[in-house]
Amino acid sequence: MAITEDDVRTWQKVDDWYLDPRTRHRVRTGDGLELGDHVSLGDRVTFGDGVTVGGAVDIGDDVHFGDGVTIGEHAVVEQGATIGHGATIGAGATIGRRVRVGDGAEVAENVQLSDDSVVPDGVTIAVTME
Repeated sequence: MAITEDDVRTWQKVDDWYLDPRTRHRVRTGDGLELGDHVSLGDRVTFGDGVTVGGAVDIGDDVHFGDGVTIGEHAVVEQGATIGHGATIGAGATIGRRVRVGDGAEVAENVQLSDDSVVPDGVTIAVTME
């Protein structure tokens, strides 16, 4: 069953963070969050408004998602995207399946990363990768 922002808001709140009851990791969310069944969340993950994460996606610690980000597909359970620790995903970005965004990498606003794209650690991507 997918997790929505309404679900997250029922989790225990400590300071400005909600605690994921499955992992005790801290999550901050905007409105319209939708997480698929197979999403693995790191600690201190921040979601903007209208973020959709589907498929088997691994999200590291200290990751920030801007508004309107879409990652993967909800119906897909196979290996999804991997978002490294400290990564930033800009508003309106779209990330395909099996994409790897490295530790400390940045994906700029409205960038589209096609299936199997790789953003190396510490690199900023400001153009669409196909």
